[in-house]
Amino acid sequence: MKERSLEDIIDFEYAGFLTKEFRTYAKEVPEKVLFSWNLSLIQASKKGSIAIPYSGNENISEFLFRKRNDLLYFNKVFGQLSRVEEGFKSLLYPKSPKSDHSQIQNVLKELISINPLTIQRNKKEYILCGEGEQKEALEKALQFPFFVLTGGPGTGKTTVVANLIRGLLRLGYDPNRIGLAAPTGRAAQRLKESLENSISYIRTKNDLDHSILDIPASTLHRLLEYNPRKRTYKYGENFPLPHHVIILDEVSMVDLHMMYRLIEAIPFDSTNFRLILLGDPNQLPSVETGAVLSDLVKSLISKNSENLISLKTSHRQEEEFSTISKAADICVQEKVSISQFKESIPETEELDPVFKNDLKGFLRLKIDHKKEWKNFLKKTVETKILPNFSNLPDPNSASALKEYISKDLNRFKILTILRNGIYGSEFINKELTELVLSQKKGNLVQIGSRVYFPGLPILITKNDRVRGVYNGDTGLVLELQTPNGNTELRALFFIDGEIRDFALDTLPPHEPAFAITVHKSQGSEYDSVFIVYPPDPSEKNSEEISLELFRKEILYTAITRAKRSVVLISEEKLLEYSLQNRFERITGFTLD
Repeated sequence: MKERSLEDIIDFEYAGFLTKEFRTYAKEVPEKVLFSWNLSLIQASKKGSIAIPYSGNENISEFLFRKRNDLLYFNKVFGQLSRVEEGFKSLLYPKSPKSDHSQIQNVLKELISINPLTIQRNKKEYILCGEGEQKEALEKALQFPFFVLTGGPGTGKTTVVANLIRGLLRLGYDPNRIGLAAPTGRAAQRLKESLENSISYIRTKNDLDHSILDIPASTLHRLLEYNPRKRTYKYGENFPLPHHVIILDEVSMVDLHMMYRLIEAIPFDSTNFRLILLGDPNQLPSVETGAVLSDLVKSLISKNSENLISLKTSHRQEEEFSTISKAADICVQEKVSISQFKESIPETEELDPVFKNDLKGFLRLKIDHKKEWKNFLKKTVETKILPNFSNLPDPNSASALKEYISKDLNRFKILTILRNGIYGSEFINKELTELVLSQKKGNLVQIGSRVYFPGLPILITKNDRVRGVYNGDTGLVLELQTPNGNTELRALFFIDGEIRDFALDTLPPHEPAFAITVHKSQGSEYDSVFIVYPPDPSEKNSEEISLELFRKEILYTAITRAKRSVVLISEEKLLEYSLQNRFERITGFTLD
């Protein structure tokens, strides 16, 4: 008989506690049945589901549970789901009329013909959003108060949004009432940077266009003004947001609870409120429960809704991106075999091609982990990591710091499927740090078991709203001069357009960021990535691992973090398993 894990024991204990608490309100339900429901719902939530299949006919107190369409929910979770569904339906079918058609056409003419976003390629000028699916998306987004825009990397979601904001300003919307948000600080920063980049393509900017640069981007928690001490939100049902427009990016990362919080805070009494959701439904679902974006997209597709446009065409012109795009496309196909993947993607068993400076596109590396892994890490440090230490920024130059933190730190990243184990991010970071220290001299500080040194990238793993750093934020350790003339190692972060530094012993939970999990990489992009799969667990002396994470979505998300090159370190069995399985979450979401 298999021994229970600590997690299973905790689940059983919690289910037992709930069963005792619920007995007062559900005396008609046998205790064994009540325990079974509690345990099944607890365990389902660990996999992201919010309901379990149920076809019984017991009379259940709606104070505790809810039944709908052969699914059973905890009452609180069902309430959040219902509120999100009703909120979306209210936005889909508003009481106020759609925006004036002729006014929108006049605005579109200015955005596309008179003063468009343009880009030069091969000595030819191209108008962005001037035709095809991007133009259609822009027109629909201006027309409807609720709009969902999806698409993979390079399809132009941010370009459409930049033009959409320009259009809304010309329709009379106040830039101070437009909110830009994303689930993480890094994703919010990227949204802001992408919009600034798009605005730079305007042929002739006027005051309205310049005002877009002053619209801040924040985390969703910050937008709703979460108070960590009281664990409450300033904005909610009784105190709606002051915004007239909310644009939320990376919605695939938003769980049911946070979407519920946003819906609660929407000013539904306003006749001109707009909600625009952006994301890629093929990416990993949220870490917490629910599958809001993919559920919403499926529902809108089933209704042939005009409130959804999915951008299909990648506009990245680099030839090297074609094999990356091809690999990503294979991942999202309904049925795909390992042979299809291998036929489309170059492979090598040699390390040298992987570490060429001019490597472009997608390459799969097949190595004997037991023989080659140490050498692989050593070469990674020598060619990918140590060069960054030779051009550390001047800590007194805000522009140099911003450039390094927002760009140089994102040139290369190791992405892991696992967090624990030899091939997880924690152990790889430990190995890489030791290799770096063996070849680098300089100021070192040890706090507990952690060693800090100039140039060390760090990743925040838990929100600290007091200091303004959030889970997923990446910073850099550098030597700063103190007022008394000494030097001190401090952690620097680029937050809301400003460089802020913190004493190392005051930081919230964090870890080195040479390697991070694919989950932590969501909302970020890198020039080049190494994706690390562990050896197949069926091999002799291999680590025992759970197959729970090896899904299409995690491989797709990892691949689409790269702009220039991807190296996938994998053997065939786990890769094939990933290609043939998806994350399945039971939610029962419906807009009917």
